[in-house]
Amino acid sequence: MFRAQIYFVLLVGYFFLRNVFMPLSDDDYAYAFIWDGEHGGNLIDGIGERQRVESIGDIFQSQYSHYFTWGGRITAHFFAQFFIWTGKLYFDVANTIFFAAFIILVLKLTNTEIKKSAFAMFWIFFILFFIAAKFTRSLIWMTWLTGACSYFWSAVFQLTFLLPYVNAFRAGKADDSTAKIFLMIPIGIFAGLSNEAGSLATIFLTTILIFIAWRKNFLKRWQLAGYVTLILGSAICILAPGNFAQTEFIMSVNPNAFNFSAQLLKNNFVNGFLPVFCLDLAALIPTIIYFIKRGLEKFNRADILIASFAAAGLIVPLSMLFSPKFDFSRVSVISLPFMIVSSVAAYNELKNFSFKISLPIFLKTGIFILCCFYSASVIYAYKLMNESYESQINYVFEHKNEETIYLPPMPPLTPIQKFLANIHGVDCPVAYIKYFGGVTSNKFNPINIMVAQYYGVKYIVGSD
Repeated sequence: MFRAQIYFVLLVGYFFLRNVFMPLSDDDYAYAFIWDGEHGGNLIDGIGERQRVESIGDIFQSQYSHYFTWGGRITAHFFAQFFIWTGKLYFDVANTIFFAAFIILVLKLTNTEIKKSAFAMFWIFFILFFIAAKFTRSLIWMTWLTGACSYFWSAVFQLTFLLPYVNAFRAGKADDSTAKIFLMIPIGIFAGLSNEAGSLATIFLTTILIFIAWRKNFLKRWQLAGYVTLILGSAICILAPGNFAQTEFIMSVNPNAFNFSAQLLKNNFVNGFLPVFCLDLAALIPTIIYFIKRGLEKFNRADILIASFAAAGLIVPLSMLFSPKFDFSRVSVISLPFMIVSSVAAYNELKNFSFKISLPIFLKTGIFILCCFYSASVIYAYKLMNESYESQINYVFEHKNEETIYLPPMPPLTPIQKFLANIHGVDCPVAYIKYFGGVTSNKFNPINIMVAQYYGVKYIVGSD
């Protein structure tokens, strides 16, 4: 039990430091302003002057415009704009709390006892930091402000929603009350409004649990209320007028962007689905071992949960096969939480088959030291990157009276950054970010313009 608590503190502490040293970047600057849908939004060419978000009312105004002109992820972008307005430190703390909640949710969903949760802690760490597709980039979607609100927080909302359904399924019974109904309504809305692919996977899982509750005669009003609001939230997100407006805009720039073809399907399958599928299989090693060992006997409750969460995780990349852009680093972050629940639950059940992973103490110690060394290296490299960001921001303030500020590139890589670059290649952000905030060498790039307006200067451009 004490060892599990140490793992928990170390994992949460590592995540917090990664947050602290992950600076604002790219879309963060765009969402620092009220979304101006009438004049093209904040992420396309021809951006005029924008008004900074300075109140909750500004965020509501911004999200109303955003919903009708760009996209339907209302909750994600609401939180993103809130924390960009109030300050990144608040986000660092909140995001770390969400990460701790994510670990606890996995333990609750898998019925893992705290004293036996050491493996679950290690497996969560291993999957998120070593198995995730393009894992250095995937982790950005968990610590980068706008990305975390869109993807990681969505996963926490979805697992939170599923927890009472899983508890009822595992117990074979459920209580009912008006309070539970009113509690499930907002939770369902949040889970549905989270992100498109994740909400579909959650609907799939909930449908299975609702059907079984109906067949076993413990279907309650709160389960139906949550189910309906989950579907409603997902529909509000997916059918947002802004999604169609964004599609029209993209097609006006690239008429072939949304033309479905056999070649598009093939490319998405080979370059998107297969990489995510293979990495999901790696995350599902305990699940695969479990079903090999148990054979084809009649499924029990544990089997249904293990298989259903694995299937839900696979629905995520499947739902993206017909998308014009299959970004498998983002898809991996949406899919993996379901895989983690399946694999941890499977490992818990493997004890029924006298299965135990036993390693010599020196090997366990070596793995622990290696993980600590790697984690410390990453933290230090991100600290250096953050310092380089700050130096470029200071450079902007020092030259704020100039018409166009020409940013010098980031300083040369340090040995530790080269070490990480050699491990991760082009997916290592600490090694390959040239200018802070997503600034490019084109001063009319939308992000360049947003960054310039954020710091109160006219133009910022990266000098090659």
